[in-house]
Amino acid sequence: MSISAAANIPAMARRNWTETSLGWLVVLVPFTVYLAFFIAPVMVIALQSLTPYAVGQHGGLADDARLTLENYASVFSVTFRSVFADSLSNALMGTVLCLLIGYPVAYFISARVPERLKPWCLVLIIVPFWTSYLLRMLGWRILLGANGEISGLLQAMHLLAPGQGLLFTQAAVQLGLVYNFLPMMILPIYVSIEKLSRDHRDASRDLYARPWQTFLSITLPLTYPGIMAGLTVVFIMMTGDYVTPELMGGAKGMMIGTLIYSQFLQGGNWPLASAMSLSLVFVLVAAVLAMTGIGALLQRLPETIRRATR
Repeated sequence: MSISAAANIPAMARRNWTETSLGWLVVLVPFTVYLAFFIAPVMVIALQSLTPYAVGQHGGLADDARLTLENYASVFSVTFRSVFADSLSNALMGTVLCLLIGYPVAYFISARVPERLKPWCLVLIIVPFWTSYLLRMLGWRILLGANGEISGLLQAMHLLAPGQGLLFTQAAVQLGLVYNFLPMMILPIYVSIEKLSRDHRDASRDLYARPWQTFLSITLPLTYPGIMAGLTVVFIMMTGDYVTPELMGGAKGMMIGTLIYSQFLQGGNWPLASAMSLSLVFVLVAAVLAMTGIGALLQRLPETIRRATR
């Protein structure tokens, strides 16, 4: 080894040590933030959910507090079980509606709109969401009220009684959920369709496949990742939504997010609210896993049908 090469060894070691330290720093900083602002609060809520309710103590930091599962038993009692069921059914229905509306929109923008106009179409989809979430809901409250334009039109069509509005109904809650989360379904599906190679669809047409056969055999299975991304995000956010059912449904729009809010800030029963929050997480994880499994089966369904009909 030459003298110059030997002299460069300490410099190389320092440079390697610096790069390694920077690499660990890049990893540790976000991990620390994640630990401090997500994992730690969740652990506090988990501990809170296992403590009994004590008036004035928000449940559970008293010296004689003991761990118990009573709060989880209360969560799934008859009183609250119906709210959980309604929340999941509303979220499931809203997610399906978003998919049925969002997929054709995303497909139309990707396959039928000229390239120069596609960015403008995407802008039109997200422009309403440049305003406040609260302002948008207040605007819908005006439209769906007894004197609003939409309710007035339905009254003129004799679909609503005079002086009756859609506000504070399950239909209003469903409309608000779909309106607020539809872009989160359209955008991932649009991206997945844009990534498709046109060669697959052209080959399908060259083999005299009909348009619906091309769609079911080529387009739909290959856009499965975008569909699952949209379904997962929309379903999770709809289930835990608080503002929409509170403003659009009132007492008739009670969902689990509203119930958790009322227990935390109005009832002061923090242990029960914490148990509800964690129960919601467990239910959502189970629901997402089930949706993923069902989606995988549906993705393989066209191929299974083809094999069975040969």
